[in-house]
Amino acid sequence: MKDLKMHVRKFQEEVIEYKHNRDLLAKLFFHSIKNEALKWYFQLIENSIDRYEDPILLFLHNFSYNIVEKVYFKDLYKIK
Repeated sequence: MKDLKMHVRKFQEEVIEYKHNRDLLAKLFFHSIKNEALKWYFQLIENSIDRYEDPILLFLHNFSYNIVEKVYFKDLYKIK
């Protein structure tokens, strides 16, 4: 994935109607990824996803090879 932040923003836009159901959002995130990212997701420790932010932050941390800045979840909603 070339632009991780854009991927996350697109996901957030697609599921905006469920923004108040954070458990569901955490479970839906894996539907937005594929290939190596999906393999990585399924290798996470079972029940290690407790909050909606967890898979997204882990995803950004694991796949952001070229991102120099530190990414915080609150910053994800500022992406334009």
